[in-house]
Amino acid sequence: MLRNLKCLIYVLLIFILILLQAHILSSNEIYAQNKDLGIIEESQTNNLIENLQVTDEFLPKISAITMDKSNIEVIGTTFRFATISEGQNLNYEWTVFKNFDQIYKKQYSKENFLYFDMNELGSYQVVVTIQDDNGMTISKLSEEINIIRPLKINSVDVDKSGNQLIHTPLNFSVSAQGEDLVYHWYIFKDSNVVWDGLLSKNNSIQYTPNDSGVYKAIVYVKDVYENCISEYSQDIIIYKNVVSEKEKLEAIINEKDFSSKTNHYIWVDTNKNITYIFERQNENWNLIKTMPCTTGKSSNPTVKGIFEICGRGPWLTSYNGKVKAKYKVRFFKDYYFHSILFDANGKNIVDSRLGKSLSHGCVRLSLDDAKWMYDHIKDDTTVYVN
Repeated sequence: MLRNLKCLIYVLLIFILILLQAHILSSNEIYAQNKDLGIIEESQTNNLIENLQVTDEFLPKISAITMDKSNIEVIGTTFRFATISEGQNLNYEWTVFKNFDQIYKKQYSKENFLYFDMNELGSYQVVVTIQDDNGMTISKLSEEINIIRPLKINSVDVDKSGNQLIHTPLNFSVSAQGEDLVYHWYIFKDSNVVWDGLLSKNNSIQYTPNDSGVYKAIVYVKDVYENCISEYSQDIIIYKNVVSEKEKLEAIINEKDFSSKTNHYIWVDTNKNITYIFERQNENWNLIKTMPCTTGKSSNPTVKGIFEICGRGPWLTSYNGKVKAKYKVRFFKDYYFHSILFDANGKNIVDSRLGKSLSHGCVRLSLDDAKWMYDHIKDDTTVYVN
């Protein structure tokens, strides 16, 4: 009995050892399989990464948008845009924006450039979109381009010309175009700067020479983009002393900037009892006749001021009918230019005095001068009496 029990225990031990060995072998096989699976998954991941890297290399790319002009240009400029890009079998689409609004689109084509005329003022940008044969697209925005009015000086003007007297004001002005302009003036005398103006918005200045010499101005014009151009005026010769009484009188009249609706201007100097006739030539008044005259006496002075010729007639008869005068030319109410005095019949001269102050207010002239004024001085001619 005891012997049989020992045999049973021995058989059980052998069975347990067999089960334990089978379990160990099974565990090693599962570990080996899991290890192989990990190698396969790692290999697949590496292949995917390599495939992604290869695909990214062939995506379309835009390195830059180039243009053949600077980013501040004038209206009417033609721009050529081009793109530096990479990709397979690319097509290009171009879109132009002005002040952030789309104004032009060029559909997809093989042209990697675009010509566009900037014919309006504003801020422009261009967008290029490229597409490869796989349908992949990418876009890029250009730099901003400001289209402005061109900075230009049309003219530099001065209101005097030729030879002028000292102490005669000179008015300089410039006509220019551009964006938000400012001006800087200099005055030269004999090539030396004698006046430096301040930078301002004023396109005109006035300068009065106090010495003789050759004068001119230069103006620098600058726009909001710091562009700057300059131009000189014409030369003005300034004299210290007048050469003649005629030039002195002309300088006085032209300095006062007197005007007339006709090509003649009349100045009556009641202190000297002289009537001056000026004629307009090249925007200046030139003295053409000096006429001795008789003006009003102290009890009946000649009216003073600025008037206009307003009618004429062959004869003027005095209020009492005792005397007459030829060639009356009216300049204010009952004030006339007329000849020396004749008798009531108009036959004989009764008073030929000139250069005196003894009339009743009218301005008497010699017979020849009165006829010349009657024939040549038109209505609306300015008369200055002082």
